[in-house]
Amino acid sequence: MAALATRASALPVLAQRPRVSRRTVIVRAEASNKAFPRDWIKSDPLVPVLGFAGWTIPSTIGVSAFGGQSLFGLFTQSIGEQLAHFPTGPALSDKFWLYLITWHLGLFLTITLGQIGVQGRKQGYW
Repeated sequence: MAALATRASALPVLAQRPRVSRRTVIVRAEASNKAFPRDWIKSDPLVPVLGFAGWTIPSTIGVSAFGGQSLFGLFTQSIGEQLAHFPTGPALSDKFWLYLITWHLGLFLTITLGQIGVQGRKQGYW
C-alpha cells in the first residue's frame, strides 16, 4: 500500500486536471436617458420624387452601349414583351433581368445619395 501511495504522489503536475474558476459575471445595464429616435431616417418626401425624376430622365437618353437606345426604353419594351406571354415568366437568360436590375440599382442609388446629400446639407456637413 505504501508503494501505491508514493506512486500517486509521484504523478507529474500536468496529469492533474486544471482548476477552473467558475465566477459568474454580472452585467448590469444602466438606464439611458437617450431613446432611439423614431424618425431615425429623417426622410424628406421630396427626395424620392426628385430621385425618381433624377434617374428616369437621364435613363431615357440613348447610349451607344445599347445601340443608340435608352435603358428606360429597353426596360419598358422588355416589360411589354414579357406581358405578351403573361402566364409564363421571363427566362433566366432573358435581357429583361439585366435591364430590371440595372435600372433599379441606378434608381435606388440615386435616391440614397439624394437622401445623404439633403441630410448632409441640413446637418451642416457641407
